[in-house]
Amino acid sequence: MPIEGFDYKEFAKNLSDQVGPALPPDLADADKQYIINIVFNFCYMAGEAIANDTTISFNAEQASIVTQFIGEWAFHKAIDIIRSGIDPQFRDGIMQKIAFTVFEIAKTAIIKQLPQADMIAVVEHHVKKAYAEALDELKAKGILNEEQVKEALSHSNIDEMAQQQAQEQIEQQQAAQSPQQQGAQDELTEYIQHTDDNKLFKLATFAIVLRHLPADKRQGLLSKFSPDDAAILNDYAAMEDLENKLDRGLVVKCLKEIKKTLPEPKKLNAGKIYDRLYKIVKNSDISKISNMIMKERELVKNFVSAAAGQGRSVDIPPRIADIICNHIEEKLSRK
Repeated sequence: MPIEGFDYKEFAKNLSDQVGPALPPDLADADKQYIINIVFNFCYMAGEAIANDTTISFNAEQASIVTQFIGEWAFHKAIDIIRSGIDPQFRDGIMQKIAFTVFEIAKTAIIKQLPQADMIAVVEHHVKKAYAEALDELKAKGILNEEQVKEALSHSNIDEMAQQQAQEQIEQQQAAQSPQQQGAQDELTEYIQHTDDNKLFKLATFAIVLRHLPADKRQGLLSKFSPDDAAILNDYAAMEDLENKLDRGLVVKCLKEIKKTLPEPKKLNAGKIYDRLYKIVKNSDISKISNMIMKERELVKNFVSAAAGQGRSVDIPPRIADIICNHIEEKLSRK
């Protein structure tokens, strides 16, 4: 039964029409035409299959998402295969395996209602897996050797395009900068060029964390970095769709490494905090302390009053007690 609002024939044509202008200029004309044709054919077949599948009930948007996934990955992996120098007679077999994988994984992701970011990540993971498996099959048949497989795996047009877009974005930002801003940016660029990739990836990962923090906490953390690293963090944090530009597995690994370098949370000892408060009260003007806590909650009043007599009858969580101590110390320092 046709899906209302989803004309798979027209949709496949629109996607294939977008392919030509986006193709790398260094490809041969025959290879360019091959990519245009395969995007159209795969999208057409995928759209038709979804429209005729009575076991699912996709709407037009969902059907378009699956079809577009296939078109995008057919585009990128066809370029990778061509640049790898794989014999044309083996291209279709690899591409069919990839298209089938995208079709099934994208459908399942939509049925399970995965968020868009997770859907993109899981499709990419399975595309890479299917591509590697297809190359291993050709290797097992003696069609490709180890070096040819490594060469094929080394190409990633989707990553190259992402890097190019990021570079173009940076260049556009630089073009709009004043000479002073440009000078600072040049210094930052030079610093980045002399910074190892592992450190840059950690900064990019940390930038993901920064994006989810309130502005005051974000600025507080940035102040602990060198000016150059803080500038890189700001650039990454402002990058659109940063999470999907980084490998999810590497991000998780990097976060674990960062966590190891962080100090352990301070363990608060209730007795020591109480003794500290007692010394604060003992060494201060009691009238000032009384005025200070006059408008505080009963819990706070009782806690401070108990400390004045060095009693320990007030039961209060250590972290709250620590906050009260810090608060009183800060107020006294202003007097």
